[in-house]
Amino acid sequence: MDITLPPEADALSWHGHTRFAGAALVQSFDLAPAGQRDVIPRKIFPGGRVETFRRSGFDLVLYEAADRSNSCLVWAGPHNEATTWFGGPAPRRAVLNRLVANLTFADSPEGARLVSADPVANLQQSTTVIIGSSERLVVMIKDARGAREELPTWKGATQGDAEVWKEPLELDPEQAEAVKGTPFEWRYIMANATSITEVVFHRRAAESAQLRNTEEHDKAAAVLAGLKAVWGG
Repeated sequence: MDITLPPEADALSWHGHTRFAGAALVQSFDLAPAGQRDVIPRKIFPGGRVETFRRSGFDLVLYEAADRSNSCLVWAGPHNEATTWFGGPAPRRAVLNRLVANLTFADSPEGARLVSADPVANLQQSTTVIIGSSERLVVMIKDARGAREELPTWKGATQGDAEVWKEPLELDPEQAEAVKGTPFEWRYIMANATSITEVVFHRRAAESAQLRNTEEHDKAAAVLAGLKAVWGG
């Protein structure tokens, strides 16, 4: 995926989610910047079991709760990591080996790649979403091929090669009144030939006096005008 971000978007922290399904496995994965797994032994499985297996370019780290009620496996690269949860005790070694053998994980400063190890193995990858967040906004990007049915049924506005919609956020009456007439009352949806992007601006990032500030409106407009995602593969 190639993402163009205007400076007004600020620096975003990126996460992802994807799912594989086939005869060999049915498993979901969360992708995050390196180091996110550190919270697992400290807060999620305190006192639990940890095993590390060295691989070329990354480590495989297996975590299991002390009472064996849950477990997870992390592909831990130097820049990014991918985690899958088992909802019970850690699988047998043979099951783990089969899971790992079915997937290819590659890490780099530009991002991580998690795909089927065998393109002809009929292992389907779906529900992939990329999420970028900052104090100012949240951006959620999906592959247009699998998410077209989620778009509004009415025609949106044209913006370059994209179609744009805005939908009111589900706010209580007091919140809705506070943000009325500002970028903070809407969910923005942008669709082009390859991707569908949703943008929500955080109301908590601005003080009440700033909600109707022209600068806040200008920054939101710049983000919406300059943000573009092109989904490849």
